[in-house]
Amino acid sequence: MTVRARPPGAEMLQILLAGAAVAAAAGAALISITSNHAPGPYAHAALSVVLCITFVGAGLLALSTPAYGRFGLLLAAVGFSSLLGALHDANGALAYTAGVVSANLVFAVLAETVLAYPDGVLGSRRARLLVAAAYVNVLVVQAVAVLFDPLTRWNSDHPENLALVASHETLSTVLEEAEGVIAVAIALAVAALLVGRVRAATPPARRQLRPVLYGGSGGLLCFAVGLVLAPISSQAAVIGIGLGLLASLALPLAFIAMLARSRLSGAAVGELLAELHEGTEAPDLQNALRRALGDPTLEVGHLREEGRYVDGRGRELVMPDPGGVRVATPIVHHQETVGVIVHDRALALRGGLLEAVGAAAGFALANERALAAVRRMEIRNRVLMDAIPDMMLRLGRDGTYLDARAEDESEMFLPASEIVGHNICDFLPREVTDAAFACMDRALESGKLASFDYEFVADGVYHSREARIVPSGPAEVVTIVRDFTDQRRAQAELSRLAEEQAALRRVATIAAGNAAPEEVFQAVTEEICALLDIGSALLLRFEDDTSATIVGKFGEPVAHYPIGDSVPLTDGATATVRRTGAPARVAYSELRGDVADRMHALGFRAGIAVPIQVAGSTWGALVAALREAQDVPDATDRRLEAFAELVALALASAQARDDLAASRRRIIEAGDAERRRIERNLHDGAQQRLVALSVGLRLAQSKIRESPRRPASWSPTSRPS
Repeated sequence: MTVRARPPGAEMLQILLAGAAVAAAAGAALISITSNHAPGPYAHAALSVVLCITFVGAGLLALSTPAYGRFGLLLAAVGFSSLLGALHDANGALAYTAGVVSANLVFAVLAETVLAYPDGVLGSRRARLLVAAAYVNVLVVQAVAVLFDPLTRWNSDHPENLALVASHETLSTVLEEAEGVIAVAIALAVAALLVGRVRAATPPARRQLRPVLYGGSGGLLCFAVGLVLAPISSQAAVIGIGLGLLASLALPLAFIAMLARSRLSGAAVGELLAELHEGTEAPDLQNALRRALGDPTLEVGHLREEGRYVDGRGRELVMPDPGGVRVATPIVHHQETVGVIVHDRALALRGGLLEAVGAAAGFALANERALAAVRRMEIRNRVLMDAIPDMMLRLGRDGTYLDARAEDESEMFLPASEIVGHNICDFLPREVTDAAFACMDRALESGKLASFDYEFVADGVYHSREARIVPSGPAEVVTIVRDFTDQRRAQAELSRLAEEQAALRRVATIAAGNAAPEEVFQAVTEEICALLDIGSALLLRFEDDTSATIVGKFGEPVAHYPIGDSVPLTDGATATVRRTGAPARVAYSELRGDVADRMHALGFRAGIAVPIQVAGSTWGALVAALREAQDVPDATDRRLEAFAELVALALASAQARDDLAASRRRIIEAGDAERRRIERNLHDGAQQRLVALSVGLRLAQSKIRESPRRPASWSPTSRPS
């Protein structure tokens, strides 16, 4: 938004006009006061001074604002032309004659000034015709009338009319009456034109035009009535013209009031700037500008990226048509258009105020943009924060909680609303807080993300977490804490399962390799102790309901329970397994008996036993002994059962191999017995019959050759002769 600069020499012109006004007003007052024929010299002198100083002073104020420069010259012209009436009081004939000829010029200048309010330009052809008619009327008609007017009706002591050509009082009176009637018509036409402008104007322009309508039109009409009455009564003429000039003072006073409102509006702009500076929220810019400019219809448009303007509610703002009663003034901030002000055209003349308002509006819109960007960023960050399931903390460099948020507040030591103000040292062990402070120092010094992993136990529950730290200020950080407890447990479980499966595969490989059961028993106890990290494991074979034999063992002490030793089945885990065929746990301190006392004396506090089922019966038990400092989860029973199943499979496999070998031996023995029976039978009877048959066949064959046609009389059953 730009405002026209003051033309060169404006200040000098103002100085000259001010000096001329003072001198002219003083001279006019002096002429009136020293007049020998003026009816009211002092009143006329005061009126002349007031009119001149008021109009010229208002004109000087207008000249200080470039937009009102032409109107200021018209105001000054009214002030100077009003002094011409003082020449009518002159004692000299020449000055007197000049005063009579030019005294009514102020009417035409006032008419032009009223119609040209407030920019000094006649905006229509009708206005220009009216002004031209006014000048012709007060100059030409008046000059012609003076040529024939002896001026005897005013005062017999007045100076001579030097312009008198021929004394014709009737003709001059007719001309002067015509001048008055024409002046009345012009005054009424000016009033009608102003009424039309007021009706068509917007509220702000209407407020500016009303004083002009009432004061200017009233002054012109009173002045014209005084001209009509002048030929009839000089006193009536003086009163009418005086009232007209006094009424015309509304014009400069209204203009001065408008300029004063502009200054007060500037104060409102200052208040707006203060509000923008102190507030954290965007003000109601549109209402603030309406108050500052006095335009209740003013609208503020916000420029969007697609190039269109929208109002405060997001609706598209329609730009006014060129030449209409409303205009659009762009709002520029840092040489970039950020919005537009749609306002009354009358405000365009108040360039300085519009410039200040535009600067304030630009600042306000830029502030609104910044606030909107911050809000969008806050919303985006809040959405991101809400989408992140991890705990988020804002910590001071000393470890104080400044803010906290967690989807599940059970992950925090205290609720988010209560933990603020506490310190991490209040909840975490020393080694964790030392690592946290070191990580914060790295993040603050480098300005980059830093992270560390930590573990701790709270209320008997193990936690494994990772903290990612980024600087958020000179002495504070934002920490994103991710709980990896479940993942660590899952990884540990997977590792445990892998180790367990590997141990089971090793035992299964041994069992599948036709190894002796004793080798399998030993491997099982070794793998159990290594896998479960326990001190001792036994593998027992039940002999009956009262005793069992140690067939496998690993761990300390070896000497107290050697392999092959018989163990009595008293009250305990092994006896429970024998009785129920189900896993059992016992605490040795709660049992009585030699075995329980010996185990307790050796430093074992508890025992776990699982059954070994072979062919539907409880063959034995796998027993793990736990020392005082050892604690195993409930899943240990299931893990022991897996090894017990391998032992059962190994036993079943060994039994199957033994049964197969026995069956093979029985088959071989049966074959050998059958072969010996056949041999015995062949030796005892069948061999002799076969020999006899062979001899008989040979005899039969020889007889057939000797007498082929002779019937054979030999049979295999006959004996040779």
